[in-house]
Amino acid sequence: MIGYTEVIQVMGAMIIFSMIMLNANQMIHRNTILQIDGELEQEVISLGQEIIEEARSKSFDQVTVNTTAPPTLIPEGFTPAGQLGADAGENTRYDFNDFDDYDGWEQVVTTAHGEFSINVDVFYVDEVNFERINTQSTFKKIEVTVISEFLRSGDEPRTYQLEFIRNYYAD
Repeated sequence: MIGYTEVIQVMGAMIIFSMIMLNANQMIHRNTILQIDGELEQEVISLGQEIIEEARSKSFDQVTVNTTAPPTLIPEGFTPAGQLGADAGENTRYDFNDFDDYDGWEQVVTTAHGEFSINVDVFYVDEVNFERINTQSTFKKIEVTVISEFLRSGDEPRTYQLEFIRNYYAD
């Protein structure tokens, strides 16, 4: 009987040890996924913020590029809402010289963390609620949308949107 007791205790210990190892393995797997998601999200924010900072370094509008005096009509003298986007001869984002040139810009960026699809939308917003308007204003908003196939919510890739509102008078 003594021999059987030891065998049963060893089997019980093996079962308990197996359950502990299974839980530890699940925890390590879950932490690895969270770590990878965190790294990818950091890359998303970095790519979006890079575009926003680059756009912020440009003039507010085409009429303010390389000028020392303010435009004569503010905001009516600014680019009409339907004509925001890159001007003739501005084929890459490095050719852009004003904030709204980024409107409609799209690119797939490949990094060490994979491919990221980037879309940019620039538009005028009202001065109270900062909602989209179809007339000129002293406020423009940039929305940078970044999508990675590796960051998913269920079956769909997650969409990240970074925003910045720029005021002509704050330049």
